[in-house]
Amino acid sequence: MVDDEEHVTSLKLPQNVVHAPPGKSLQSMMASGEIQAGFTGPAGVGRAGPPIGGWDEVSQTIPADTYPELIANAEKAESEWFHRTGIYPIHGLIVVKDEHVKHYPWLARSLTDAFDAAKKPYLESIKFGRGDTAEDNRYRGFLSLMSDPLPYGISSNRASIEALVTYSLQQELISSRPQLDRIFIDIDP
Repeated sequence: MVDDEEHVTSLKLPQNVVHAPPGKSLQSMMASGEIQAGFTGPAGVGRAGPPIGGWDEVSQTIPADTYPELIANAEKAESEWFHRTGIYPIHGLIVVKDEHVKHYPWLARSLTDAFDAAKKPYLESIKFGRGDTAEDNRYRGFLSLMSDPLPYGISSNRASIEALVTYSLQQELISSRPQLDRIFIDIDP
């Protein structure tokens, strides 16, 4: 079940995905017992009211952390999953139009170098215990699994990308398996 508007207008949701009834959110349905599980974050349980712009500014009626965890000891499960599969959730992607990369052949390397340079002080900061946000603590915990909890490049993320493609095919979010070397430029830092 989803309660968000679709950001990709060409996306055709799988048949098993339904929208929450008008005026309801995952949070309100979780609180009333209409659903038994949900994801947290800006588009999940913990956000009050129907989907609107500026979710982060909307007050939360019931904080997501008041609900029990679906997976007990999630950190241990994450660690075991990573060791078994090499799959690590991708944080985000940088997208540059092909025309820009063709016109400026140095662009992809320059962007990669700039993001890598910006990431280094952050990683040093969390290694030395600075930063106390939930994300800081999460990434600090991942340091024992991997030297870089925010890996860049297709090589470092291949297992995760392949899993994402496989699950997207299974859920009919995409119609065919793309050739990764045709949609990603492999510039590892």
